This record gives sequence, C-alpha cells and structure tokens, in this order.
Amino acid sequence: MIRFPPGRAEIRRSQKAKKEKIYHLLYIISTVLVFVIGISLRLFFGPFLFPIPDMAVWLIGGAALLIGLVIWWWWTTFWHKKYRGQLVTEGMYKYIRHPHYSSIIVGMFGISFLFQSLIILLFSIFNVIVLNQAAREEEGHLIKTYGDTYKKYMKKVRWRFIPRVI
Repeated sequence: MIRFPPGRAEIRRSQKAKKEKIYHLLYIISTVLVFVIGISLRLFFGPFLFPIPDMAVWLIGGAALLIGLVIWWWWTTFWHKKYRGQLVTEGMYKYIRHPHYSSIIVGMFGISFLFQSLIILLFSIFNVIVLNQAAREEEGHLIKTYGDTYKKYMKKVRWRFIPRVI
C-alpha cells in the first residue's frame, strides 16, 4: 500500500487537535490547583467569604452541586445514547445549547459555597468567562458545519448555559 504525505488540511486538523488537548490538560491542571489551594486555605484559616449561617451555606452549595452533578449525568447519558455525528436539538438541548458547560458552572459555584472560599468563587467566575469563550468558538464551528440549521436553532434556543440567565 502506498502512503502519501498528509495534506495541509490533515496537518491543520492534527495541530488543532493537539492544541485542544493541551488546552484541556491545562484547564484540568488549573482546576485541580485552584481547588487544592482553595480547600487548603479553607482548612487552615476557616471560612472567609460568606458571613451567613453554615446551614444556609450547605443547603445552597449542596443544592447547586447536586444540580450540577445531575445535569452532568443527564448530559453524559443523553450524549452517549443520541449523538451520532449529527446536530442534536432534543432533550435538554431544547432549553440550553451547552448543558455540559452548564453542569460545570453550576457545580463550581456550589463547591465555592460549600467551601466558603473566595479563591474558588473567583475561579468559578473566571470559569464562566472561559467556558463562554469556548462555547462561542464551538458555535462558530457548528455554524460552519450546519449553516442555517444551527442559526435557526440558536434563535430558537437563546440560552447558552442557564435559561433566562446566560
């Protein structure tokens, strides 16, 4: 069998895939690092952000974390059953365009409440900014791939992450 050298398009796809893997790895490392620092500061110095009763902190943080985990589980199950390389607009995608990112956002804010950590709260806010940019890039790719179909879907489903919020 004769093998030809890869074309420019294949090289660009390969480079883009490598870049995405590096970004993903850096994101995971930074997330773990922030959690370790945030939890360590919380353990050594106590809570230093939310001057509200512990019961309220645990209820709000626990509920947000639980909601984030449920959305993540729901998305994972749905994604593996339904996605076959085509545009998915059913299930939770009827309400939000990026449920996976939603689960991360809601869960991160829940964790920041549970640990009452300013560092984790600031990272959660930064996380929203990063995920919003990732969603914009992903939507650009989807518009190139699906064209007017995806644009109509974007008009129908206005919310990226959380209905009526963002």
